[in-house]
Amino acid sequence: MRPMLPVPGDLPVDGGWSYEVDWAGVRLLADVDQGELTLRTADGEDVTARFPEFAGLVDAVADGLLDGEAVMLDGGSPSGEALGERLRLADAQRARAMARERPAVFMVYDVVRLYGVPLDPRPLEERRAVLSRLDLSQSTRIQISPAYDDGPALLSGVIAQHLSGVIAKRRGTPYRPGDSGGDWIRVDPTLAAGPSLLPGVPVPAAASSAPAPSRRPRHARRERTPQHDTLF
Repeated sequence: MRPMLPVPGDLPVDGGWSYEVDWAGVRLLADVDQGELTLRTADGEDVTARFPEFAGLVDAVADGLLDGEAVMLDGGSPSGEALGERLRLADAQRARAMARERPAVFMVYDVVRLYGVPLDPRPLEERRAVLSRLDLSQSTRIQISPAYDDGPALLSGVIAQHLSGVIAKRRGTPYRPGDSGGDWIRVDPTLAAGPSLLPGVPVPAAASSAPAPSRRPRHARRERTPQHDTLF
């Protein structure tokens, strides 16, 4: 399966959207099947051995397909250089050493399958609700990417902290592998019109484990992992 892809565009502000930080990481589909984890990039390359710090996913999700990004931090900000170095590794032992010295964070923002149930036809809000009920707190290397209601405020914070951008996602839409039909929009802050921004709630600087939102995002509440039949 290919991940759903955003298209470049302007920030939509008509109220029918949810907003997330564009982490500028490497897109990963994390597939857990019968206790085995496989990490694939958007191009389908298997990079499981290069991110051993994400092995804890199998303890949180026995069977599932999660969509997100691997992010490496430098001084609290995402570092493309560090991430590129990790992706170029060919030796699994060296990858394990680097994971101990400078671990990556897997920012998860969607769930496509869970316990054999395909979730891609379901609307964005329902998938995010299911995701929020997964107990991913067993590993500090795996975090749920916060979602926000106020796009202009988020974009203002992203600009202030020199982050990559904002991903706007249309509510009520399914997950479309390999495409988005414009339902996911990547907003480049360098192209955003400054005067149109609202006074922003700052996007927090990312910590060594993961960023912590300065205001409570939607679906951020942690819950104890429920039985499978209550996840849906």
